[in-house]
Amino acid sequence: MATSFPNMNITNPIRGLVSKRRNRYKQDGFNLDLTYITDNIIAMGYPASNIEGVYRNHIDDVVKLLDSKHNNHYFIYNLCSERNYDKSKFHNRVQSFPFDDHNPPKIELIQPFCRNVQEWLSKNPENVAVVHCKAGKGRTGTMICCYLLHSGAFATADEALNHYGQARTQDRKGVTIPSQVRYIRYYETLLRERLKYVPVCMYIKQIILEPVPTFAGGQGYVCFSISQQTLQEQGDQHTQKCNKLYKSGVYEVKKGVSKLVINMDLCVVLVGDIKIEFYNKSKIGRKERVFQFWFNTFFVVNQADNSNGFIEQNGSGACEQTYVLTLKKDELDIVNKKDKQNKVFSADFQLTLLIEKIKSQLNWPSYAQEIPRLSQDTPSESSEAEWSEADSAEEGWESGESTYL
Repeated sequence: MATSFPNMNITNPIRGLVSKRRNRYKQDGFNLDLTYITDNIIAMGYPASNIEGVYRNHIDDVVKLLDSKHNNHYFIYNLCSERNYDKSKFHNRVQSFPFDDHNPPKIELIQPFCRNVQEWLSKNPENVAVVHCKAGKGRTGTMICCYLLHSGAFATADEALNHYGQARTQDRKGVTIPSQVRYIRYYETLLRERLKYVPVCMYIKQIILEPVPTFAGGQGYVCFSISQQTLQEQGDQHTQKCNKLYKSGVYEVKKGVSKLVINMDLCVVLVGDIKIEFYNKSKIGRKERVFQFWFNTFFVVNQADNSNGFIEQNGSGACEQTYVLTLKKDELDIVNKKDKQNKVFSADFQLTLLIEKIKSQLNWPSYAQEIPRLSQDTPSESSEAEWSEADSAEEGWESGESTYL
């Protein structure tokens, strides 16, 4: 029964609904969620099998297309961290560069991917690179845009994003998650400035929400977590893990105040790719994620008027540098899509981090270990299941100290 799925006409309208506004390949008898971004770069949805092949690209259809149009001249790049398939169907020409859905890649993953693609395409002018994640849109677009910059096809992130959006989608909305866009801009910066990426240690002193969110009833409670991404290499495979470092207390958002200032009472040493997730916690204990964002410590630059690029502490202060990172509403993940009417977060909402960069790196660990937390429980490794919107109340999210202005 499963082998008949690729030839069932009924699957075409179903697949069209699943692919939404992504452009499909409808030539030579094929109807696939697959797009030529350039002559030698292809973006596509996940090559599925069995029942999933009814509503996604069926792997046998993908094999048939690639073998007929690009026989012995295609290589596939799988970005999914959550699944895999039989590589032998594609003659074992598959390389994985996995990272999680709705998130950016670890910064160290981008250049190896771009170099691998460039090496493959340079071997023969007929070679094509086929890139996919699950939907073949956000993660796929992030890495393809980085390669378009790497190859010199486009000079700026905006140009690469615009080209990808126009080629891959009907509404020109290709890469839409702000943190993924931020990492494409990071890679543009590395290339443009010819910078060598090095890990930078820092810690957050203060977080400011301004204006404060407006929750139902005019009063709410927020809490947040800080995670750090690590990269493990096993042969030619890369595995990313998101380690939860810190869980805050619960901060009351009082009606009528202009801003919420959260003073960090612990020095949590952060290095590299950092994720901060904010939640609204109701009085009955239900916790809902309202936004998250990723940033990399290497790219934090000072936004204050200071010719040295930082504020010296303790007189001439040789050890610490104070930086400010401000993100507007449309630069935060989730909230920019869920609050289009500005009911919870005003249009001019912004989050500000006051950051201390540690000038002397010494031998800091790649991530902070055994950090004391405000919560009494020990958080497990970050996962979507643990931090889903349906999460019930967690014990140990105690009241935190905050300042209202």
